[in-house]
Amino acid sequence: SRWMIPRSATGGPMRLILSATFLLMLAACSSMDKAECRTADWHAIGYEDGAQGRTIAAFTRRRTDCAEHGVTPDFAAYSAGRAEGLARYCRPQNGYQLGRRGQRYSGICPKPLERAFLSAQADGLGLHKRNRRVTQLRYRLDQSTRRMADIDQIIAQKTASLLVPTLTLQQRAAAAVDIKQLAEEKGALRQVIPSLEQELAEAEQDRDAFYRYVASRYGN
Repeated sequence: SRWMIPRSATGGPMRLILSATFLLMLAACSSMDKAECRTADWHAIGYEDGAQGRTIAAFTRRRTDCAEHGVTPDFAAYSAGRAEGLARYCRPQNGYQLGRRGQRYSGICPKPLERAFLSAQADGLGLHKRNRRVTQLRYRLDQSTRRMADIDQIIAQKTASLLVPTLTLQQRAAAAVDIKQLAEEKGALRQVIPSLEQELAEAEQDRDAFYRYVASRYGN
């Protein structure tokens, strides 16, 4: 795999002061009532939407809400604020976290920032896939180990049942067949388990090495 990260400019600090009402409203991206539409700071709303990585659909929802109250949003102010917010959002660190969560990129970043963002997202996805691989292998190994223990217990029970004097010949034959099949399954598991253990060890080593690589660039 290519383990290289291009450098990218980072967005400046947020210099806007939002009221508690707007912070709550924007965090939930909830619908806007009449009072909110009339007093809205569209530049601030645009900034928050951009900084949160929301698509332009967020504005469309707000415009629909406000249209019901006879208010037309200031799209120019919103767009200017959103552009500033996107400059903050479209940093490699955010791209990495997006990929690490296994989430898709919605295509919102400006072209000058998109390449570094996508490269970082690819690294995040690389870690996400490696973590998922380790989880899957651990699950398969755990299931196989549990099944091995269950088989031992079932074989012991069925073997003990053969000593019951009231057991019919047909029941004895059925129990013997079950024991044979369980023994064959146990033999297969004896081969599978070491293979899974080896796969898991290799997957963990690969994951850990990749994590050290990305952590040195994006942090934990």
